[in-house]
This record gives sequence, structure tokens and C-alpha cells, in this order.
Amino acid sequence: MIRPTSVIESPLVRQSPLSALVVIGALLTVLLPSLEVSADGPFLASLVCTAVATLFSALALVFPRSSAIVPVLLVLDFVAIALFRTGTGSGSSVFTSLVVLPVVWCASLEGRRTVLFAALGVTLVILAPYALTPTNAPGTSELVRLGITVVVFGTVAAIVQELSRRGRLNVRAARLGEARIRAEIDRAATVQRSLLPAATDHLGSNVAVAGACLPAKTVGGDFFDWYTTSSGIAVSLGDVMGKGVGAGLIAAAVRATLRSARAVDDPSEALLRASDGLAAESNDNDVTFTTLFHARISDGGTLRWADAGHGLSFVLRGDGRAERLRSTDLPLGMGLRDEWATTEGFLEPGDLLISFSDGVLDLFGGREDTVDAVAELARADSDPSAVVAALSERAREVPHEDDVTVIAIRREPVSVMPGGATAAASPVFGTAT
Repeated sequence: MIRPTSVIESPLVRQSPLSALVVIGALLTVLLPSLEVSADGPFLASLVCTAVATLFSALALVFPRSSAIVPVLLVLDFVAIALFRTGTGSGSSVFTSLVVLPVVWCASLEGRRTVLFAALGVTLVILAPYALTPTNAPGTSELVRLGITVVVFGTVAAIVQELSRRGRLNVRAARLGEARIRAEIDRAATVQRSLLPAATDHLGSNVAVAGACLPAKTVGGDFFDWYTTSSGIAVSLGDVMGKGVGAGLIAAAVRATLRSARAVDDPSEALLRASDGLAAESNDNDVTFTTLFHARISDGGTLRWADAGHGLSFVLRGDGRAERLRSTDLPLGMGLRDEWATTEGFLEPGDLLISFSDGVLDLFGGREDTVDAVAELARADSDPSAVVAALSERAREVPHEDDVTVIAIRREPVSVMPGGATAAASPVFGTAT
């Protein structure tokens, strides 16, 4: 059975040129004196057969998976051309060459038997006048034409069949390769998600933490992290130049290097180690930089932070004031000046530290006051999980081309216990989404 494949156009697209040429040929035959209708019956029957084939090809739009449409169409096409040739002069018809269209279509289908099918169709077109108009049948020279035509068009069919077969093999190989690449990317995305911190109740500080990373592609170049240190917790948010697997690998390397500096109290020293790690993996022709915010929060509330060209972090105080954490230091990997300053501050109970990637700028139209817009969201509900959920929801609603990542850390307010004693509220930890 002749079966259509996904590498060819729809049957309606394939049928339309032949139908149009038959109609044009019929008009020319009627209008031009040099052409004639030699047999009215076959001539009209060819037009009816062409119309039926055209309507039948439209069924492919309704039943795209039907394997019977194309074989039926090819039979109708060969019959229509046989009738049209018979009705427009038989052996002297100028429209015999129309048979090349169904021959090429047939030969482009899967299976070597299509070449034989095409040869039979050509034979039908050449011999039709002997059966349809026996009193006006062509001479014996037509049999010679039959042999030559079958050989020529059979050769064309064989060449088209071989080219189509190779094309299908290339397409299948490309699809298999694409499937393997997609599977590898999916596995990379799974690994990347597994590296993000999960909810935990063992950080040892009275803080609530939540984060989200929504990559523009399956694998992104953004990352966030938090983990315990000897004196409190460390938090990070980084944005690697570019997207995709390459950026994701660099993000994983920077994250791992920062974690290896867990025992280092100075955030700028941790950034220096991360920069050294990037330099070791780069070459002179491949410059990839990473913007990074890294902070250490002690159990007592001391905030020490370093910013490598990130500049999208701020502290929302308990009274509603937003204090931007500004820095003029360069990103990691620039190779211009591997120096980063550590700035010290303090997080009062109820203060909220927020850092986000530049993908969040796209969510607010690239506005320069995006920090103020995010602060306004946080004022409505300062719970870190609520802040992260609000930005994640906006990312799903607003088109954006860059990775969207945010991390929020709040030092829990102090509650007054009976008898005048104070205690920090129990820590609440959000999940990485």
C-alpha cells in the first residue's frame, strides 16, 4: 500500500497544480483553433474526474491520518490524464506531459513499489485511446512511444524515489538527534532544579526564606541559593550572561564555588573564589560574565554583602522604607578588576531582603523604578513566600525573554512573651519553585 509521509505537503497542495493545469488545458483546447476536442465523452469525463479528485483531496484536511486518500487520488489523477489525453487528440495530444505530476508525486512516497505504480499509471495514459476510442486509435508508432515514455518516466520515478528515501532517512535521523538533545536538556534541567535549595527547618536563624527561578528556556543561567554558615546563613543570587545549557553549567559552577567558601565570613572573598573558578574554566576567546549578589546574615542580624555588577537588591524595612543595596563593582569573569567590596549593615526584626535578576525588569516594562514596584508588592504582604509567589504569577502573565529569578529573606519579628520576655517568631521557610 502506498502511504503518505510527513515529509510531503498535504494532498490538497499536491493536487491543486494538476487540477489547475487540466482546467487551463481545457480552456485552451476550447478557445484555440489549433487545438481540438477529438472525443467529447472522454474530454468531459476528464474534467469530472479532476473535480472529484480535487474535492477528495480536501478530505485530507478532515481526515489527515487516513492512508487511503493519496492512493485513491493518484488513481484518479492517472485516469483523468488518460481521459484528457484521449479527448484532446490521443496520440497527438499536447497534454501527455501532464503525467509527470502524478509520477513525481507517486515516486516521492515511501516504498519502492511506488516506481512500479507510476510506470503502470504512465502505461494507462498511453494505452487509454485504444480502449476508449478504438475506431480512432493511434497507430503502431504509439506502442513505440509507450516503451520510450515508460522508460523515461520510470527512470524519473526511480530517481525521485531514491532522493525521497534519502530525504526521509535524513529527516528521521535529525528527529532522533533532536529527541536525544531534548532528552539531555530535560535531564540537565532536572539536575539544575535539584541544585536549588529546598525547604528546610535547620538553618538555625530566625528568618523566613523563599525563592523562585523561572528560566526562559528549559535550562537557564540564573540561580539562587541559601545555606547555613557557622555564624548564620548565606544567600546568593546570580545571573550568567546568556541562556541555555552553557549558561546553566556556568551557573552550577559558580554556585558550587560559593558553597565551597562556606567557612569564609567575608562575602567579597567568596566572590573572589567564584571568579577564580570562572577564570580557570574560560579561555581567551570565550568571555562569559556573571552578575552576582552574595550576602551573609548572622544570627544576631548583621548583614554583610558584596555585589558583583548585579545591583538589583534592596532591604524593605519594617516601617516600609526601601533601601537600595548599591555597588559599582564589576561582574565576575570580566577580567578587568577582580576586587569586590564587602558592605556591612543590619537586619532588624521584620526587615525583608529581596534580590532579583534582570528578567524581573521585563515584567514591569523595563522600567528603572522596578525596585520600587517590587517593594510595593512586598509592602502588600512581606511574607517571603507571598513576594515570590506574586512575582512568579506576574512572570506567567507577562511575556518575557529573560530568566526570572527572585529570592526573599525576612528576619522574623520579635514577639513579646508573657512576663516581658521576648522571642523571635518561629522560622518559616519557603520552597524553591
